[in-house]
Amino acid sequence: MPARTGAQFLEGLKQPREIWVGDRKIESVADDPAFAGAARGVAAVYDLQHKEADACLMPDPETGEKINVSHMIPRSRQDLARRRAGLEKIAAYSVGLMGRTPDYMNVTYAGFAGRAEEWAVNGNEEGAENLVNYQKYLRRNDISLTHTIVNPTIDKAQGDAPQPGNDVALRKVGETEHGIVVRGARILATLAPFADEIAVYPSHPLPPDCDEYAISFCIPMSTPGLKFICRDSFSESSNFFDHPISGR
Repeated sequence: MPARTGAQFLEGLKQPREIWVGDRKIESVADDPAFAGAARGVAAVYDLQHKEADACLMPDPETGEKINVSHMIPRSRQDLARRRAGLEKIAAYSVGLMGRTPDYMNVTYAGFAGRAEEWAVNGNEEGAENLVNYQKYLRRNDISLTHTIVNPTIDKAQGDAPQPGNDVALRKVGETEHGIVVRGARILATLAPFADEIAVYPSHPLPPDCDEYAISFCIPMSTPGLKFICRDSFSESSNFFDHPISGR
């Protein structure tokens, strides 16, 4: 699939996902007042790449289909300048106020795939191959990817690093023929309501004896068992009890 349009992005948001704001379950991210405006804003970014195609699009190095320049794996100074021109168009569109447009994670995974040999150490050749293949999937389907890399803080003296025996932080609890089984929570997934998939990986080196927390994977937002609890929406009028000044 070549670079998507805004309409195709909004259509993708119809995939089922469990999202909550307060005590209210969101039935449609694209239509709910708490999210509709932001959904249209992200859709406009997808349309922008076609309006500014010379700067924002490039051919896939293997298929030739048009992909967003943020998926480029730079190999030269000229590549970096080419990518910067496209990213600048996206940043200028929102005057820099949209800090988690999809290009954010596109660049991240292009960087990962560009140094696949770093991920293949210690016998992890299969993991490195999976990473490269996922980056190809990401660029060829032009999906919106978010990430969540912070564990819930249980003991502030310990920071957000998981402690052995902590049953709150996301961790591996089993394995099947299809892959690992995980249970627990992560926080800070900024683009989640408007994402097609979510990435999980450690944000920093883990303490000893925390192997079950050393997990890295990407899954669709519609995966059964996922639940997202959102912060208050700025698109809705604030209630006076929680916001005595701005809620007036």
